[in-house]
Amino acid sequence: MNPELPSIAAELLAEIIEAAPGRVRKRLDRDPAAASNWQWEQANGGWTISAGDETVQLLLGDRQTVLNSEMVSCSCLLSPKCFHLLAVVTSLTIADEAEPKTDLKTEPDAPSQPESDGDDVEITDGIRGAAQQSLQAIDSLLVSGARASGLIIQSTLLRAAHQSRAEGLVNLSASLIRMAEGIQRLRAGDEHADCDQLCRDTTTAIEAAHGLIRADSVPKSQLGFARRPFSPNALKRLTGVVAEPILTLSGYAGVVTHLIGEDGDIYQVVETRPGDANLINQAYRGGIDLGETTASAQVISRSRIDVQNLTSSPDGRLGKGGKTRWAIQPVQESHTADLSTLHCHWTNDIREQISRVFDATATPEQPLLRDRNLVCVQGTIVAAKGAGVLFQPVDCNATLTLGIAMDNAAVMYRQNLQMLARCPGLSIEIFGRLRLNQAGWMDALSFRALSEEVTFPDHWLGRCHLGLDALQRHHFQNTQRYVEDVEQQRKQPSTDEHNALVRNAVKTRSSKSDLFPGLEKRCAAMVIGGRSSVGSISSRTHRQDHARLVARGQRTAAGLLNHLAMACAESPAVTRRGNVNHASEKHRRPLILAVIDQYCREFRSHYERDQWRRWLG
Repeated sequence: MNPELPSIAAELLAEIIEAAPGRVRKRLDRDPAAASNWQWEQANGGWTISAGDETVQLLLGDRQTVLNSEMVSCSCLLSPKCFHLLAVVTSLTIADEAEPKTDLKTEPDAPSQPESDGDDVEITDGIRGAAQQSLQAIDSLLVSGARASGLIIQSTLLRAAHQSRAEGLVNLSASLIRMAEGIQRLRAGDEHADCDQLCRDTTTAIEAAHGLIRADSVPKSQLGFARRPFSPNALKRLTGVVAEPILTLSGYAGVVTHLIGEDGDIYQVVETRPGDANLINQAYRGGIDLGETTASAQVISRSRIDVQNLTSSPDGRLGKGGKTRWAIQPVQESHTADLSTLHCHWTNDIREQISRVFDATATPEQPLLRDRNLVCVQGTIVAAKGAGVLFQPVDCNATLTLGIAMDNAAVMYRQNLQMLARCPGLSIEIFGRLRLNQAGWMDALSFRALSEEVTFPDHWLGRCHLGLDALQRHHFQNTQRYVEDVEQQRKQPSTDEHNALVRNAVKTRSSKSDLFPGLEKRCAAMVIGGRSSVGSISSRTHRQDHARLVARGQRTAAGLLNHLAMACAESPAVTRRGNVNHASEKHRRPLILAVIDQYCREFRSHYERDQWRRWLG
């Protein structure tokens, strides 16, 4: 799916799919990516698509979105129920109305009363009906599988998303829309198709829908917010720490700048716009409107900022409304050493920081999570490790692996880490994000040198943001010639010490470990391939996996494996008897999938924390 293409309203897409004749839908199901071979041209605020002898026209509304049927047309005689128009609209990104994804200049200076986080919402019959409709749509997906989910099932998901949105179920609607997008990408063979993400979105939607059916009332935050709730914040001073790029599959790009408040919390200023990866550099070096002040993320991330009339959301997003006042003062390079002391936890050693991150993520205090897994670590570059860099923290015998936070040609992570790998022995201070599901790994976001061997451009003020600034050879006094020669040429520490460090790094185990033989694979198989892809309870593979789980003492997982097999053997939740559709309210397949996912997540969370403890020694 091309991220530069416009988006289309979910309700409109569902209407066009349902209005198309069955033979047209079947033709597109056989070739979901048909429109990708046509010629797309943008002109006069819209798009013209040449489909052989016919031409499809798209007119765009707000936020580059096709909003109604009058904005789409085709030159053929069957329009608007033709194959050409259907192929084009199903190639577009589905617009998510849960949160406006513009440059956020219109963020309010104070929250509206209905958006209060503490208010409970009574579950009405309309909300329960929308949740039931969502579970039925998800069950249809689990029956056929994403690979075989044609336009009818996609339309069912979009209809459920629209109904959920109409009832104020913002989170549920967003999950269903992401599911529909994931199915489209998977069936079209798009390079951005992500089966793991599709499985996560499916279980998220199931949990949200089932929770609404069972409850009498829920907090407003559980339903989601059409707009983030912003409330006044008494902060008077912020200090920029790091800027990192944003690039979404839904076609938005930009930069998020992380700042530390005088209260010790982490806040963000976000600048995103519809477009491709080229917008990342524009957002980083261009101006961001902050009240009556304009400054770039490049400057904000290296400045101390005095603020007045500030507003913020529960997840730390800062408002940029016109009433706020920002006085920006770039930090002098000689004072950059003070940045690590701004957060009270960043002065602790790596063990204490990791323990704090796990504690904060295990028991979140707010439904909208802050970025809690940022850490600051001082240490020494050891060697290259694949595309990453081995890093030895001070006062720690284990090595960290600095990984690539976003592997995209439009950002600089890969090139910059390759340059750092050529500098063994270099002492640096790294700002990064822990990979909680991979012990010993951290995504490197920014660093500063602790020695005079590095000379950065003056406007960097002593710090390099690894995703946005480009390191050059002349920035370093001593570098190895080739990355692959680092381990062979390095003389200090000794060969035995160096080999011990490398072995220690290799011992770390990732979250890909098969903790539940057969269980998670069968859940993924049901989402991607449908219930028929899950073996029966009497099959040889099922009995073997069940026996392995029992032998390992995982009797709960073995029982869940049996329940999954029995649920997949049941008939669809929606059956047709005569000329009437009869819907079951049991939804056993979606519920057992959600139960297994929750069990595996809890188990894996304890496992990964134990792996980090073992890594720390």
